[in-house]
Amino acid sequence: MSRELAADPAALRRAANDQPASAAGAWAGGTASVEGFLRWVVADLDRMPALSVLGVEFGHYGSGYASYVDVFITRRDGSTRRSENGWTDVEGLPLALCRLAPLAALFTCDIRSSGPDGAGSRGLPQLSLVTDTALPGWEEEHRQIGQVLERHDIALLDSQVLGLPLEAGLQVETFLGNPPYNVFDAWFHWMD
Repeated sequence: MSRELAADPAALRRAANDQPASAAGAWAGGTASVEGFLRWVVADLDRMPALSVLGVEFGHYGSGYASYVDVFITRRDGSTRRSENGWTDVEGLPLALCRLAPLAALFTCDIRSSGPDGAGSRGLPQLSLVTDTALPGWEEEHRQIGQVLERHDIALLDSQVLGLPLEAGLQVETFLGNPPYNVFDAWFHWMD
């Protein structure tokens, strides 16, 4: 059901206007219910055998509004962590969990950096970075993430669906994309 919802014109109009596009499950209970559910999903992701959640952004990046929760997942064994000159770089898989419907997008490997005095860097979700298949060397990790999302009835969307154009005239307030907007922009947008 969630995969069909992803390209439904009425659902996309609601999502583009920051309105929940689903009335099922946690979405029937409003914002607090959705946030609680997504926290539960993140906790489940953090219990995966080979992976752990290194970081999660529930706070809309400190301002504005994000239609998704930004989750960064890395290998539990520390093999993707490198430290040098006070900085630590960690390779992992960014995952966006949609706040508007039970949908998610997984992105290609990225590196999160952290340094002295809390300095750091990270990327933001982009359609061009959505991964449709397991990345070489990350096959088992990709499978585990998919299993957790499936267990919570969250559809992992691919670039083919996310790249579909939105209906003419539909606008999305976002810093993550530009017109002409697509399905990705409706579900995964951020405005400061």
